Amino acid sequence: MQIILITFFILPLLGFLLSLVFKNHQEKLIAGVAIGASGIHMLFTIGLFAYWLLQGHHPFEYHLLTIYKSEDFNFGFDLFYDKLTAVYSIVASILIFIVAIFSKTYMHRESGFKRFYNHFLLFYIGINLLIIAGNFETFFLGWEIVGITSFLLISFYRDRYLPVRNSMKVLSFYRLGDVALVGAIWFCHHLFNTNILFHDLGDTPLLYDATHHHPIQGILISLLFIQAAAVKSAQLPFSSWLPRAMEGPTVSSAIFYGSLSVHVGVFLLMRTYPIWANIAIAKIVIIAIGALTAIIGSFIGSVQPTAKTQIAYSSITQIGLIFIEVALGWHLLALTHFAANAFLRTYQLLVSPSIMSYLIHEQFFKYDANKKQLFSFLPKKMYNTLYMLSIKEFNLDFSWHQYIWLPFKKLGRSIHFLRSKVAEITFIILMLLGLIFYVIHPIEGFHKYAFVSWIYASIAFMLILIAWTERVSAIRAWIYIATSQVFFMLSIVQQHTFENSQILLYLSGTLGAFIGGLWCLQKVKTQENNVSLNEFHGHIYEHPKYGLFFLICALTMIGFPISPTFIGLDIMFSDIELHHRFLLIISSLTFVVLELAVLRIYARIFLGQHTKTYHEVAFRSS
Repeated sequence: MQIILITFFILPLLGFLLSLVFKNHQEKLIAGVAIGASGIHMLFTIGLFAYWLLQGHHPFEYHLLTIYKSEDFNFGFDLFYDKLTAVYSIVASILIFIVAIFSKTYMHRESGFKRFYNHFLLFYIGINLLIIAGNFETFFLGWEIVGITSFLLISFYRDRYLPVRNSMKVLSFYRLGDVALVGAIWFCHHLFNTNILFHDLGDTPLLYDATHHHPIQGILISLLFIQAAAVKSAQLPFSSWLPRAMEGPTVSSAIFYGSLSVHVGVFLLMRTYPIWANIAIAKIVIIAIGALTAIIGSFIGSVQPTAKTQIAYSSITQIGLIFIEVALGWHLLALTHFAANAFLRTYQLLVSPSIMSYLIHEQFFKYDANKKQLFSFLPKKMYNTLYMLSIKEFNLDFSWHQYIWLPFKKLGRSIHFLRSKVAEITFIILMLLGLIFYVIHPIEGFHKYAFVSWIYASIAFMLILIAWTERVSAIRAWIYIATSQVFFMLSIVQQHTFENSQILLYLSGTLGAFIGGLWCLQKVKTQENNVSLNEFHGHIYEHPKYGLFFLICALTMIGFPISPTFIGLDIMFSDIELHHRFLLIISSLTFVVLELAVLRIYARIFLGQHTKTYHEVAFRSS
């Protein structure tokens, strides 16, 4: 049984690695690998489910390996199988198999055929890791992979303006979910004083005792899990990113935003249900979010002019109802509802091009001007107001831009005076002093000065804000990002004692990514004489190898699971104490902006319309 469970991770990984070998014109081989891997995986999934039922359908866990272990921290790769895993894995395997077959024809002769299947199989790895995860660390591995592949597939048509722009917009929302999930895991680590295994969540007395004696922490953990789930499932007030995510190919929209990725929030709530089951506030918040999303989402979806956005809002409307079912404890109904919604939305998205022609035919031959419209019983003024609000999507996108992201950007621009030589020399001196006194030759007694940690954390946040709002030089922004990462490390090391191996683990990934990324940017600047961040350059068309290598460096810098930085960040965050609230808040804000600043450089330098006129130019609006 354990061997079959391991194949949940091994098969998608083998498929992904094998797909990298072929060239773009070898479509049959590339698609064959994806279809073969997903087909075999589907058979294993159904077989495991049947065997699990015959054995009494008891939840079981399996510890595969320990990635990193110290006295205070244990990063284990654990797998877990229960009813929730069974339903999600079967639905996921069937839908991925169907979409893999459909994409072979749909993506035929696309210039990015191989790239699509590479990203598709990478998502396949992430969603399976997330579903079979046995602890929060493994779960977060899958969560991050799903998020990055979402960014890559939304920007699949990278010669257009809107797909690249909207991929960054979606990423900014995902980052709010990421930091909420990291915060919830961090609180759980301190509340339970151990790495939580999902198998242990069945220990109701342990959970009740912890949340009963620490009610505030229990509420905070619950709210953070709810925020992460609401972001990933596009529930209010985070719904505005979902229609923007439809810029990618329809097949990726079907598997991501119709069926699997958009239901990950539901999976998270059901997986963590034992933690917040006895917290009334959490249930009320989930029911309120689900009800508001169902009502407003149905209004917006009914007036959308495109099939994909109609389906998107219909999907999140149903997910809002599933949120209510989960909060009320109706998990069997919620799982049935999830499966039905996932299959229906996948079907609708895959046939959406045909649906549009059918609807035009129906409208032309069977249009009835006197037919009563939905909510036509309302007073005319109220009906028109509701209609205009729905057309504008209740101004959700505008509100986020105007009142959340714009103030952060203004704050970043307001501290651009720190780009002066005096300020930069000061930062270098402070960084060197920190490395000497806290890492190379630690001096006892320095750890009691908490204000030093606050200074380092504030500098890290300011540097990352400057990098995020930099418009002139990508190289300067990249240097500021790497420096910010060092200051982030020093802000935590100042109040904690780490082994040199732990610090080197974190710095090795950051330093390697910095050197590699700097080399790429310098090469592009030498050949193109322009790496400003004031426009999209599209250099990936003439420098695809630099683009790929810089993307790998960028993912390493932000702590993607392919790098030692991921484990280093996990160690750093887990050692922030409960009473260090200021450090936690500033570190979380730095964590939010970090990925946006790094991938913004990648998007501006390598994606978008090419600056040279002899390349084909897509329309600005897609």
